[in-house]
Amino acid sequence: MKKKYVIFKDDDVGKDLPGLKKWVNIVLKNNAKGSIGLIGKYLKNQNVRDFLNSLNQDKIEVFCHGYSHSYLPFLISKKFGRNRFYPTEFDRNEISHNRSLKKYRKIESKYLKNKAVAFGPPGNLWNDTVIEPLVQNDFKLMFSWRKVGGNLFTIPLTANLKQNSLKEFIDVYEQNKDDTIFTLQFHHANLTGEQFQLISKVIDFLKNNESRVFILPSELLDIFQKDKDTASG
Repeated sequence: MKKKYVIFKDDDVGKDLPGLKKWVNIVLKNNAKGSIGLIGKYLKNQNVRDFLNSLNQDKIEVFCHGYSHSYLPFLISKKFGRNRFYPTEFDRNEISHNRSLKKYRKIESKYLKNKAVAFGPPGNLWNDTVIEPLVQNDFKLMFSWRKVGGNLFTIPLTANLKQNSLKEFIDVYEQNKDDTIFTLQFHHANLTGEQFQLISKVIDFLKNNESRVFILPSELLDIFQKDKDTASG
């Protein structure tokens, strides 16, 4: 039988360190794996970088979640003429995208032991001019609701953990149960106590009921690359 995988994707790393630690501890306690999306600017906080560098990269893997995490358009008032909206961090233009990614790589190389291979845009908002800057800055995979072009592999986004019970989660899961890769997105800062408790039940369900294998972006990259090499060979 073909293997089925699950990726736990937790966003907004840096904003709420206690919540992140709680999420990571639950994942590790249940012998699962997790991918955590770092907002680059928060590496200026030593507590954040110390915690990230303490993690076992075979269990918890950092991915790039932008540098500034501007995910909502904001209004710029012009002195003369009409106001205009400034778009989200990765819905701008190639020059701006390249600048953001270079800033992320610079602070990452200064403070972290490991280099991210995956990228997930803030708010999951992006346009096609981000593709080439990602390749130029040595990213290999991208979390996305739609297929990514260029030389990047796509990690499909599937669902968000917003449910309060296992039954509610299973109802959502049933819509995508046949997918080879099931990606469950979290925002640890927004989880209720009830939802934190639900995580263990979800892990047990996915592992023992659905026989899904927890996987990290770097491990998925190896699988994608082998499949590509086989197809081209």
